[in-house]
This record gives sequence, C-alpha cells and structure tokens, in this order.
Amino acid sequence: MKKYSLIAAILVGTLNLFGDNSADIAKYDRYFNEINEVRVGIEDEDIEKLSNPFAVIRTAAATTNTTAEPTFQLNAIVENKVKINNSWLKQGSLVNGLRVITIKQKSVVLGSDNKILELFLREKNENSIITTN
Repeated sequence: MKKYSLIAAILVGTLNLFGDNSADIAKYDRYFNEINEVRVGIEDEDIEKLSNPFAVIRTAAATTNTTAEPTFQLNAIVENKVKINNSWLKQGSLVNGLRVITIKQKSVVLGSDNKILELFLREKNENSIITTN
C-alpha cells in the first residue's frame, strides 16, 4: 500500500511539473531563437584601422631644466639581499644611479660619488630616508 501511495505522489508531482506550461515554453523558445541568430561582426582588418577609442590626456611638459629626484622604496631585507623598488639587489648593485653600499639589519645604505642615502624598512606604512651630502 505504501508503495502505491508513493508512486501516486510521484505521478501527481510530475503532472504538476509538466502541466500546461506552453506560455513558458513559448517564451523560452523566443529567447533561444534570439540568441541563435547569426551575428555579423566587424572584420579584423577593419578593427586594425580604428583609432584609439580612449581619450589620451597629455600634460604640458615642464619648461624648467630640473629633473625629478628618483624615488626609492625599501621592500625587504633578506640575508645579503635587499628588495628596492620591487627589484632584488645585492651589495654593489646599482639602482637609479646609486650603488648598494651596505646592507644592515633594518636599513640599506645607497651612494654615489656625491650622494649617500640610507633607506629604512617601512614603519607605519612609510619609508624613512636620510640624505647626507
């Protein structure tokens, strides 16, 4: 008896699922027909001929002869290597015209003939730089 009531419940559920849903079926048929239409696009050669669609904003060049001071960011110190401006360097390496002179536990000394910089590891999200001439 349980077996027959289970089968009857399944049949009633199936009839409810697959009842008169012709309006829904017609709606989905329209969707499928719309996305199934062949779309004609632009040829690759025509794409290559197009100009850049993005606006290019050019700033006026500075008229003074001053050059921007290079920036240095000490990212890490690991044994005898340092990561400055996202590049791994060792003692004697050059970065933006300055040579890595000394690698300390929490700082790095960079220098050239007329400039010495000491970069410290970040504390409170900022680098500390000491410049001596």
